[in-house]
Amino acid sequence: MKRTLALARLVLSVPAIAAPTPILSGLYSVGELGLVEFSLADGKVIGKMKSSQQCVFAHETSIVTGAFEGDVFVGTVNLCQDGSSCAATRTYQILGVFHEGAVSAWVHLDPGCTSPALDRNTLFLRPATLEEKQKVLGTNSASAVAQKMNKKELAVLAAEALADGNRLLSEQKFGPAREKFKQSVEANESWEALLGLGTAEIKLNRLQESLAFLDRALTVAQSAKASGTQISQVHYNRACAEVALGDNKAALTSLRTAIKLGGAQNYLDALTSDADLQKLRGESEFRRFVAETQMQSRKKPR
Repeated sequence: MKRTLALARLVLSVPAIAAPTPILSGLYSVGELGLVEFSLADGKVIGKMKSSQQCVFAHETSIVTGAFEGDVFVGTVNLCQDGSSCAATRTYQILGVFHEGAVSAWVHLDPGCTSPALDRNTLFLRPATLEEKQKVLGTNSASAVAQKMNKKELAVLAAEALADGNRLLSEQKFGPAREKFKQSVEANESWEALLGLGTAEIKLNRLQESLAFLDRALTVAQSAKASGTQISQVHYNRACAEVALGDNKAALTSLRTAIKLGGAQNYLDALTSDADLQKLRGESEFRRFVAETQMQSRKKPR
Protein backbone atom coordinates (compact mmCIF):
# COMPACT_ATOMS: atom_id res chain seq x y z
CA MET A 1 0.00 0.00 0.00
CA LYS A 2 1.39 3.34 -1.02
CA ARG A 3 2.63 5.55 1.78
CA THR A 4 3.67 9.12 0.98
CA LEU A 5 5.44 11.94 2.78
CA ALA A 6 2.51 14.25 2.17
CA LEU A 7 0.69 13.16 5.31
CA ALA A 8 3.70 13.79 7.51
CA ARG A 9 4.04 17.30 6.17
CA LEU A 10 0.36 17.96 6.77
CA VAL A 11 0.59 16.66 10.33
CA LEU A 12 3.44 19.00 11.13
CA SER A 13 1.46 21.98 9.93
CA VAL A 14 -1.60 21.42 12.12
CA PRO A 15 -0.28 22.17 15.62
CA ALA A 16 1.39 25.44 14.58
CA ILE A 17 -1.38 27.66 15.93
CA ALA A 18 0.34 30.89 16.78
CA ALA A 19 -0.90 33.33 19.39
CA PRO A 20 0.30 36.91 19.96
CA THR A 21 0.92 36.20 23.65
CA PRO A 22 1.97 32.84 25.15
CA ILE A 23 -0.85 31.00 26.89
CA LEU A 24 -0.84 28.21 29.44
CA SER A 25 -4.34 26.76 29.56
CA GLY A 26 -5.72 23.32 30.31
CA LEU A 27 -3.87 20.21 31.42
CA TYR A 28 -0.08 20.14 31.42
CA SER A 29 2.46 17.58 32.52
CA VAL A 30 4.79 19.43 34.91
CA GLY A 31 8.05 17.51 35.13
CA GLU A 32 7.61 14.53 37.42
CA LEU A 33 5.21 16.47 39.64
CA GLY A 34 2.20 15.15 37.75
CA LEU A 35 -0.65 16.75 35.83
CA VAL A 36 -1.51 20.37 36.53
CA GLU A 37 -4.48 22.31 35.15
CA PHE A 38 -3.70 25.90 34.20
CA SER A 39 -6.08 28.84 34.06
CA LEU A 40 -5.79 32.62 33.91
CA ALA A 41 -7.07 34.86 36.71
CA ASP A 42 -6.45 38.61 36.91
CA GLY A 43 -3.67 38.35 34.37
CA LYS A 44 -1.83 35.66 36.35
CA VAL A 45 -1.33 32.03 35.37
CA ILE A 46 -2.41 29.59 38.07
CA GLY A 47 -1.72 25.85 37.87
CA LYS A 48 -3.49 23.49 40.26
CA MET A 49 -2.64 19.84 40.90
CA LYS A 50 -4.95 17.32 39.25
CA SER A 51 -2.96 14.11 39.42
CA SER A 52 0.29 13.85 41.41
CA GLN A 53 3.20 11.64 40.49
CA GLN A 54 6.63 11.91 42.18
CA CYS A 55 5.54 14.69 44.51
CA VAL A 56 2.39 13.96 46.49
CA PHE A 57 0.31 17.13 46.71
CA ALA A 58 -3.38 17.33 47.52
CA HIS A 59 -5.84 17.72 44.67
CA GLU A 60 -6.32 21.39 43.66
CA THR A 61 -3.13 22.50 45.44
CA SER A 62 -1.63 25.54 43.70
CA ILE A 63 1.59 24.27 42.16
CA VAL A 64 2.63 26.95 39.66
CA THR A 65 1.80 30.65 39.59
CA GLY A 66 3.23 33.45 37.50
CA ALA A 67 2.89 35.60 34.41
CA PHE A 68 4.45 36.03 30.98
CA GLU A 69 6.74 38.88 30.09
CA GLY A 70 6.92 38.35 26.34
CA ASP A 71 8.02 34.74 25.91
CA VAL A 72 9.52 34.58 29.40
CA PHE A 73 7.54 33.06 32.26
CA VAL A 74 8.31 34.49 35.70
CA GLY A 75 6.71 32.85 38.70
CA THR A 76 6.92 30.24 41.45
CA VAL A 77 6.62 26.48 41.75
CA ASN A 78 5.80 24.33 44.74
CA LEU A 79 8.23 21.38 44.84
CA CYS A 80 8.80 18.33 46.97
CA GLN A 81 12.47 17.84 47.80
CA ASP A 82 15.02 15.58 49.42
CA GLY A 83 18.00 16.39 51.61
CA SER A 84 18.92 16.04 55.30
CA SER A 85 18.45 19.74 56.02
CA CYS A 86 15.69 20.38 53.45
CA ALA A 87 11.98 20.90 54.06
CA ALA A 88 9.72 18.25 52.52
CA THR A 89 8.15 20.90 50.27
CA ARG A 90 9.22 24.39 49.35
CA THR A 91 8.14 27.17 46.98
CA TYR A 92 10.86 28.36 44.61
CA GLN A 93 11.16 31.18 42.11
CA ILE A 94 11.26 30.01 38.49
CA LEU A 95 12.28 31.64 35.24
CA GLY A 96 11.09 29.88 32.10
CA VAL A 97 11.06 30.23 28.33
CA PHE A 98 7.96 29.51 26.24
CA HIS A 99 8.49 27.59 23.00
CA GLU A 100 5.92 25.77 20.83
CA GLY A 101 3.34 25.54 23.58
CA ALA A 102 5.73 24.30 26.30
CA VAL A 103 7.85 25.97 28.98
CA SER A 104 11.36 25.10 30.15
CA ALA A 105 11.96 26.73 33.54
CA TRP A 106 15.16 26.95 35.59
CA VAL A 107 14.94 26.43 39.36
CA HIS A 108 17.73 27.22 41.85
CA LEU A 109 17.31 24.83 44.78
CA ASP A 110 18.68 25.46 48.25
CA PRO A 111 22.17 24.01 48.86
CA GLY A 112 22.08 20.27 49.55
CA CYS A 113 18.51 19.86 48.25
CA THR A 114 17.28 17.83 45.29
CA SER A 115 13.84 17.33 43.78
CA PRO A 116 12.58 14.35 41.75
CA ALA A 117 10.47 16.79 39.75
CA LEU A 118 13.51 18.41 38.14
CA ASP A 119 15.86 17.35 35.41
CA ARG A 120 19.23 19.02 36.11
CA ASN A 121 17.54 21.97 37.84
CA THR A 122 15.09 22.37 34.96
CA LEU A 123 11.32 21.98 35.18
CA PHE A 124 9.48 21.11 31.96
CA LEU A 125 5.86 22.08 31.39
CA ARG A 126 4.33 20.45 28.31
CA PRO A 127 0.73 19.92 27.15
CA ALA A 128 -0.71 16.66 28.47
CA THR A 129 -1.16 13.78 26.04
CA LEU A 130 -4.53 12.22 25.28
CA GLU A 131 -3.78 9.27 27.57
CA GLU A 132 -2.88 11.61 30.42
CA LYS A 133 -6.09 13.60 29.92
CA GLN A 134 -8.12 10.40 29.90
CA LYS A 135 -6.57 9.44 33.24
CA VAL A 136 -7.56 12.72 34.86
CA LEU A 137 -11.07 12.66 33.39
CA GLY A 138 -11.56 9.03 34.42
CA THR A 139 -12.62 7.79 30.99
CA ASN A 140 -11.18 5.72 28.16
CA SER A 141 -13.28 7.52 25.57
CA ALA A 142 -11.48 10.03 23.36
CA SER A 143 -14.83 11.58 22.47
CA ALA A 144 -15.58 12.22 26.15
CA VAL A 145 -12.22 13.95 26.47
CA ALA A 146 -12.90 15.98 23.34
CA GLN A 147 -16.20 17.30 24.69
CA LYS A 148 -14.32 19.09 27.49
CA MET A 149 -11.78 20.81 25.22
CA ASN A 150 -11.79 24.03 23.19
CA LYS A 151 -11.12 24.20 19.44
CA LYS A 152 -7.44 24.94 19.80
CA GLU A 153 -6.91 22.02 22.17
CA LEU A 154 -8.92 19.74 19.87
CA ALA A 155 -6.79 20.70 16.86
CA VAL A 156 -3.59 19.93 18.77
CA LEU A 157 -5.03 16.68 20.13
CA ALA A 158 -6.12 15.56 16.65
CA ALA A 159 -2.72 16.37 15.18
CA GLU A 160 -0.87 14.48 17.93
CA ALA A 161 -3.06 11.39 17.44
CA LEU A 162 -2.68 11.61 13.65
CA ALA A 163 1.11 11.78 13.92
CA ASP A 164 1.11 8.81 16.30
CA GLY A 165 -1.17 6.86 13.97
CA ASN A 166 1.08 7.46 10.97
CA ARG A 167 4.14 6.41 12.97
CA LEU A 168 2.47 3.22 14.21
CA LEU A 169 1.26 2.44 10.70
CA SER A 170 4.80 2.75 9.35
CA GLU A 171 5.91 0.38 12.13
CA GLN A 172 3.19 -2.09 11.02
CA LYS A 173 1.43 -1.84 14.38
CA PHE A 174 -1.96 -1.75 12.75
CA GLY A 175 -4.24 -2.20 15.78
CA PRO A 176 -2.68 0.64 17.82
CA ALA A 177 -2.54 2.76 14.66
CA ARG A 178 -6.27 2.30 14.14
CA GLU A 179 -6.99 3.48 17.69
CA LYS A 180 -4.86 6.60 17.21
CA PHE A 181 -6.60 7.46 13.95
CA LYS A 182 -9.97 7.00 15.67
CA GLN A 183 -8.88 9.41 18.40
CA SER A 184 -7.86 11.95 15.77
CA VAL A 185 -11.20 11.65 13.97
CA GLU A 186 -13.15 12.02 17.23
CA ALA A 187 -11.20 15.13 18.20
CA ASN A 188 -11.30 16.86 14.82
CA GLU A 189 -12.42 14.92 11.75
CA SER A 190 -9.98 15.29 8.86
CA TRP A 191 -9.55 13.44 5.60
CA GLU A 192 -5.98 12.56 6.59
CA ALA A 193 -7.12 10.77 9.75
CA LEU A 194 -9.94 9.02 7.87
CA LEU A 195 -7.45 7.90 5.23
CA GLY A 196 -5.16 6.52 7.92
CA LEU A 197 -8.09 4.77 9.59
CA GLY A 198 -9.17 3.23 6.30
CA THR A 199 -5.61 2.10 5.62
CA ALA A 200 -5.27 0.46 9.03
CA GLU A 201 -8.58 -1.34 8.53
CA ILE A 202 -7.30 -2.83 5.25
CA LYS A 203 -4.23 -4.19 7.01
CA LEU A 204 -6.49 -5.67 9.70
CA ASN A 205 -8.63 -7.27 6.96
CA ARG A 206 -11.67 -5.22 7.92
CA LEU A 207 -12.38 -4.36 4.31
CA GLN A 208 -15.98 -3.11 4.35
CA GLU A 209 -15.13 -0.87 7.31
CA SER A 210 -12.13 0.38 5.35
CA LEU A 211 -14.24 1.35 2.33
CA ALA A 212 -16.67 3.25 4.55
CA PHE A 213 -13.84 5.31 6.08
CA LEU A 214 -12.19 5.92 2.71
CA ASP A 215 -15.49 7.07 1.21
CA ARG A 216 -15.88 9.47 4.11
CA ALA A 217 -12.29 10.63 3.57
CA LEU A 218 -13.15 11.51 -0.04
CA THR A 219 -16.16 13.55 1.05
CA VAL A 220 -14.21 15.44 3.71
CA ALA A 221 -11.24 16.01 1.38
CA GLN A 222 -13.45 17.46 -1.32
CA SER A 223 -15.21 19.71 1.19
CA ALA A 224 -11.81 20.86 2.47
CA LYS A 225 -10.73 21.57 -1.13
CA ALA A 226 -7.76 19.22 -0.87
CA SER A 227 -5.49 19.06 -3.88
CA GLY A 228 -5.85 16.44 -6.58
CA THR A 229 -2.62 14.80 -5.46
CA GLN A 230 -3.95 14.51 -1.91
CA ILE A 231 -7.31 13.11 -3.03
CA SER A 232 -5.51 10.62 -5.27
CA GLN A 233 -4.09 8.93 -2.15
CA VAL A 234 -7.60 8.04 -1.02
CA HIS A 235 -8.50 6.55 -4.42
CA TYR A 236 -5.29 4.51 -4.44
CA ASN A 237 -5.94 3.02 -0.99
CA ARG A 238 -9.53 2.37 -1.98
CA ALA A 239 -8.17 0.29 -4.87
CA CYS A 240 -6.13 -1.75 -2.38
CA ALA A 241 -9.28 -2.55 -0.40
CA GLU A 242 -11.16 -3.47 -3.56
CA VAL A 243 -8.39 -5.85 -4.63
CA ALA A 244 -8.56 -7.56 -1.24
CA LEU A 245 -12.33 -7.93 -1.70
CA GLY A 246 -11.80 -9.51 -5.13
CA ASP A 247 -13.40 -6.64 -7.03
CA ASN A 248 -10.61 -6.14 -9.56
CA LYS A 249 -12.76 -4.13 -11.96
CA ALA A 250 -13.56 -1.52 -9.30
CA ALA A 251 -9.91 -1.52 -8.22
CA LEU A 252 -8.75 -0.66 -11.75
CA THR A 253 -11.26 2.18 -11.88
CA SER A 254 -9.95 3.55 -8.59
CA LEU A 255 -6.35 3.24 -9.77
CA ARG A 256 -7.10 5.11 -12.99
CA THR A 257 -8.67 7.92 -10.94
CA ALA A 258 -5.70 8.00 -8.58
CA ILE A 259 -3.23 8.35 -11.45
CA LYS A 260 -5.35 10.92 -13.25
CA LEU A 261 -5.37 13.09 -10.11
CA GLY A 262 -1.94 12.33 -8.71
CA GLY A 263 0.23 11.81 -11.79
CA ALA A 264 1.66 8.65 -13.32
CA GLN A 265 5.17 9.36 -12.04
CA ASN A 266 3.95 9.30 -8.43
CA TYR A 267 2.38 5.86 -8.66
CA LEU A 268 4.44 3.85 -11.15
CA ASP A 269 6.66 2.24 -8.52
CA ALA A 270 3.65 1.29 -6.39
CA LEU A 271 1.87 -0.31 -9.34
CA THR A 272 4.83 -2.59 -9.99
CA SER A 273 5.85 -3.40 -6.41
CA ASP A 274 2.98 -2.90 -3.93
CA ALA A 275 2.06 -6.26 -2.40
CA ASP A 276 -1.55 -5.10 -1.98
CA LEU A 277 -1.95 -5.14 -5.77
CA GLN A 278 -0.43 -8.58 -6.29
CA LYS A 279 -3.78 -10.20 -7.16
CA LEU A 280 -4.18 -7.80 -10.08
CA ARG A 281 -0.84 -8.48 -11.73
CA GLY A 282 -1.96 -11.63 -13.52
CA GLU A 283 -4.67 -9.78 -15.43
CA SER A 284 -4.03 -8.57 -18.97
CA GLU A 285 -6.03 -5.38 -18.43
CA PHE A 286 -3.87 -4.45 -15.46
CA ARG A 287 -0.67 -5.13 -17.44
CA ARG A 288 -1.93 -2.83 -20.21
CA PHE A 289 -2.76 -0.23 -17.60
CA VAL A 290 0.76 -0.41 -16.16
CA ALA A 291 2.23 -0.05 -19.65
CA GLU A 292 0.08 3.04 -20.25
CA THR A 293 1.23 4.47 -16.95
CA GLN A 294 4.87 3.89 -17.83
CA MET A 295 4.38 5.79 -21.08
CA GLN A 296 2.68 8.67 -19.26
CA SER A 297 5.48 8.86 -16.69
CA ARG A 298 8.08 9.30 -19.45
CA LYS A 299 6.29 12.38 -20.72
CA LYS A 300 6.77 14.24 -17.43
CA PRO A 301 10.04 14.72 -15.53
CA ARG A 302 10.20 13.11 -12.09
